[in-house]
Order: sequence, then structure tokens, then C-alpha cells
Amino acid sequence: MSSKWVQVRDSLLEAIKAEEVGKTLKDRLVGWAETEGIEFIETFADGVIDECRKDAETETGWCRIRDAFVLPIAIDGGVFILKVVLEKAAAAEG
Repeated sequence: MSSKWVQVRDSLLEAIKAEEVGKTLKDRLVGWAETEGIEFIETFADGVIDECRKDAETETGWCRIRDAFVLPIAIDGGVFILKVVLEKAAAAEG
């Protein structure tokens, strides 16, 4: 005899396995990430870059180079790559 939780869990897992539900969920996730998600990520990344550049003013040597150039370029590059991947994924789905 199984508990209600086990029955609910098993039915949810079975529903998730359905191909159409998975495809719909994936399409919605890609759509959300391309519109609202990327805006959040860009805002967050801009805040981190601003903090790095502000910290660079008080740093010396490698840490100054890291905070002023390396981290901002790496973060901007990562966001750019993410945007390209999401655009291509959305185009492939559309």
C-alpha cells in the first residue's frame, strides 16, 4: 500500500515524461530566458562589473588588472554567448 504522496509523485513523474509536456516546457523556458531572463542576467552582470571596476581603483598589480579588465570582459563575453545561444535556440524552435 503506497501513500498519497507516492501516488502524487509518481503521477507527476509520469506526466513529466510525456514528450509534449517536455517540449512545451522547454519552449516556454527558452522563450522566457530569451526575453525576461536575459534582462535579469544583464542587469546582474552590469552590477558585478561596476563593483569590479570600483574595486579596481583601490587594487594594485594583478588584482587591479583582473578587476578592471579581465573579469568585466569575461562576464560581458559570457552574457554575449548566452544571448547568441538563446537566440539560436528560439529561432530553431520557432
